[in-house]
Amino acid sequence: MCRNEFGLSRCTPYAAVGRLALIALVALITAILSPAAQAKDKPEESTRVYEYTYDEVFQASLDAMERIGLYVTDRDKEKRTIRGKGGDCTPRGSYMGNTCDLEIHIEIISSKPETRVTLEVKKHGAGNLLVHVERDYKEKYFAELQKVLATYR
Repeated sequence: MCRNEFGLSRCTPYAAVGRLALIALVALITAILSPAAQAKDKPEESTRVYEYTYDEVFQASLDAMERIGLYVTDRDKEKRTIRGKGGDCTPRGSYMGNTCDLEIHIEIISSKPETRVTLEVKKHGAGNLLVHVERDYKEKYFAELQKVLATYR
């Protein structure tokens, strides 16, 4: 039995520690798997501001999409949107059957010139739940956009 020489339980502290560990484990698993944990990334990961004109950024966005393997499905200068489809959605090179749809919103901030680009990625395929894949893809797109814009000046 779990009693010491004074009649007190020796098992109680161990049981309490075990219960606390179990509660902490359940809370951790719940936090990882909850929809809130997989919520949209921070806005700064999806948005960049460039010191280029709207026309330059619009054209560079089209070029950047093609460079990363997407084809443009819709472009509307008046609505300030570009949509693209296809391509490998795993920029680290491990193709998992994922494809991406991109929606790009471009808006003029000021006449300095300053133009804001906001990117939304929609994944299709085996890695739909991998948030880091979406973040990496955004980084890849913005890096390519910066390379294209650098050729304009």
